[in-house]
Amino acid sequence: MSGRVATSSRDGVLEITFENAQRRNALSRSLLSALSRALDDASAGDVRAVVLAGAGDGFSAGADLTELKGTIDDRAMDDAMARAAASIRDCTVPVIAAVEGPCIGGALELALNCDAIVAAEGAEFALPATHLGLLYDPRAVARLRRRLSPAALRWLLLLGGRIDAPTGVQMGLVASVVAEGTARAEARALAERVAARSATAIAATKKLLHELEQGCASLEEWERVHLDILNSTERRERVEQAKARLGLA
Repeated sequence: MSGRVATSSRDGVLEITFENAQRRNALSRSLLSALSRALDDASAGDVRAVVLAGAGDGFSAGADLTELKGTIDDRAMDDAMARAAASIRDCTVPVIAAVEGPCIGGALELALNCDAIVAAEGAEFALPATHLGLLYDPRAVARLRRRLSPAALRWLLLLGGRIDAPTGVQMGLVASVVAEGTARAEARALAERVAARSATAIAATKKLLHELEQGCASLEEWERVHLDILNSTERRERVEQAKARLGLA
């Protein structure tokens, strides 16, 4: 199996990089497992935000074709992709994808499970499963259906269309389009702003949004969380700090 992830952490921001540049950062099962471990560690540590990027000039060309057999054994790749996507969703801190160049197949699935995609002007998104004679993992399709409009999902998955970064903004895939070669720096700057905010409020907000998307949120339970945070020492301190900055203290 080829490829790995490299990690670096500074000022509360963890950067995770796909390192398989010789294969356009193809996603091997070992790379996906390493990604899951890095994200699980981020949730357990002092990390306040995560940036996910690819080495070199591309995000990822998708699943590593050298590990696919064209048989039912390829379910192992589906499972590895599903675990990595779940690790992104379940990470207690925001995960931001910094996309340069191609973001194809399983890489797009991972990016769409992030909390935001910052894309360079030359970024390109595609889900070419039918080109490989494949019905994309139905579990993933169900998740993507909650993330994308019906038109965008049909364009990508059924018609095999490609989407550039500006069109991605219009379709709701991409949060921000930046100059070529700056996606990682811009994503990191966004992550640093997030890292300065309340970790408790951020974690609660991310979990609430996820549960609402899944249709499993108990608003009674969340009202209790809301009241606990509303009456917390950290909130009082942050309100006082905001007043002081505005000269209202």
